[in-house]
Amino acid sequence: MSMVVHNDDKLLPGVRKVELLKNVWSKIDMWMIFSGLILLSFSSSWETNLSFTLLNYVTSLFDSNNYMSIISTVTYILQSVLFPTYSKLSDLFGRAEVFSICMVFYILAYIVMATSNSFAALVGGQILYTFGYSGVMILGPILVGDMTNVVTRGFYQGLYSIPQLINLFVPSIVAQSLIDRGQWRWAYGHLPLVLLVANLPLLFGLWTVQRKVFKEDKYRNYIKARRDRDNHRSIIDSFKYYLSVIDFVGCILLIGALTMTLLPLVLALYTWGGWGNSRVIGTICGGGVCWVVLGIWEWKFASHPLIPMGNWPNSTPIWGVLATSTVTIISSTEWQYLLTYFQVTRRIDNAHAVLLGRGYNVAYIVVQLIIGWLMMKTRVWRPYVWGGTALMILGVGLLYAARWPTSSDAFIVIAQTIVGLGSGAMDIPITVAVQSSVPHNDLAMVTALYQLGGSIAASIGSTMAGSIWNNMLPKELEKHAPDVDALKVIGDIAYAQNLPDEQHAGVVLAYAETQRVLNIIALCVSVLTFIFTLPMKTFGLSEYMNKHVDGAADDQNMEEKKQECSGDSHCQQSNSENIEQDNKAYSVSETVTKELSIHEKSAKAL
Repeated sequence: MSMVVHNDDKLLPGVRKVELLKNVWSKIDMWMIFSGLILLSFSSSWETNLSFTLLNYVTSLFDSNNYMSIISTVTYILQSVLFPTYSKLSDLFGRAEVFSICMVFYILAYIVMATSNSFAALVGGQILYTFGYSGVMILGPILVGDMTNVVTRGFYQGLYSIPQLINLFVPSIVAQSLIDRGQWRWAYGHLPLVLLVANLPLLFGLWTVQRKVFKEDKYRNYIKARRDRDNHRSIIDSFKYYLSVIDFVGCILLIGALTMTLLPLVLALYTWGGWGNSRVIGTICGGGVCWVVLGIWEWKFASHPLIPMGNWPNSTPIWGVLATSTVTIISSTEWQYLLTYFQVTRRIDNAHAVLLGRGYNVAYIVVQLIIGWLMMKTRVWRPYVWGGTALMILGVGLLYAARWPTSSDAFIVIAQTIVGLGSGAMDIPITVAVQSSVPHNDLAMVTALYQLGGSIAASIGSTMAGSIWNNMLPKELEKHAPDVDALKVIGDIAYAQNLPDEQHAGVVLAYAETQRVLNIIALCVSVLTFIFTLPMKTFGLSEYMNKHVDGAADDQNMEEKKQECSGDSHCQQSNSENIEQDNKAYSVSETVTKELSIHEKSAKAL
């Protein structure tokens, strides 16, 4: 009997596990994994929102609030490399294995942050956090993509985000309460336990299904064929192969290029002695060289490029990533110092400042589920992208006026809600369009590209915000509040809030002028979002599903069975029955959708 050996570039072991997963899981397994994904979304949003509230206070406690953008920049630079790396590792080894490793980093990070006594230690904890959170962030959407089809994917991506609604308000209150009691370490310290308990169901579900896959004859034959083929490899050859699969050289070059290009923009003026300093010039030049070498490496030498764009049928994924990346630049530029701005100019605490910005988040999450449901019913996606883009541009324009210190709280909430509605309305359809425009073998990689674009955009946005803030704000303070200690005002929120009214008024004006520049940049970038959506290929979801994505795995399985049973009539008859059973199998998304439909019809009948 002949066995099919798949090309490594097209079908790695992790992908093979996913293809066989639907043949072995039970309803209990399905609901266990989906419930685990919901708990993952809940726990990760709990820690994200709580940490978001804490970060201003803790950096201010270490007299380093103005360097807060360094944490964001370093985090986003690492994410830019970790997203494609984790997606490749999940294709190479499996979703369960990579998720388990990421959870270890995720939990350790908060132990380090809870015990930190300096800004440097806090940054170290954030680096560990990035290694954990990046994997969790990329594997969640990948798992949803694995378990759904093109038509239902948008709805379930929106459903995956719904638990975040609960955590938009409560974590900030909890964090502020602990800050007021001087127990900010406990705010970090309880998170390892929350993350461990909340993610046990997903870990259990993934490993349970994977154990069933291991027992499948198809998987055993596949692994045996790979081992027979790779038997000649030495340990060193295997190590080189794994490094080539994750494109280790490309990852190092990307880290070097981003780090040496972006960090000087934040550190040049006050840490490295100005733009004329040799360290600044040398670092930026080194970054430029890294970009050139990276381009040559990926074009000519990489056997497994970071992003295998040459294998994709059209450029829709690239344009989709560019469109959403501009939205990320807007948000990271506008929101980087927003809490600091609110606290200083309005003399409010952390929790109040967080609540002022929550209109964006609520609208963003709720509209995603609505748009996902509409896409499932209408089988189209492009009108929602353009409608969302128009709303987002309108909202960003309103923010220019809403962020002024004299504007009302209601105006701020309304403007940010409009931006959230627009951003959320375009996010889900673009995600589905990007994932649906590539073969299933590349689903993890294109999802990584989507997240990679966001990380690079966020690093650019936070760097721009940090550079403008640290270069412009001192000059504005010197102009409008010459009698205050500018470095103390920039680094310590409490000091700025407690200044006498006359001095505080000058500080408010300086902050407002700086924030106004960030708003103008965001408005200019928002126009690019619409431009990038124009070249995206239009297609109906049901039509594309039938022609491309959902039929690919079935065709491949049928071809395998034909090749395996060549010349064996009994095997051919047996596999004909198996193929018929496979064709009757439903994905978890279809099962859940049908059950929802039955309940809906029953409700109408009543």
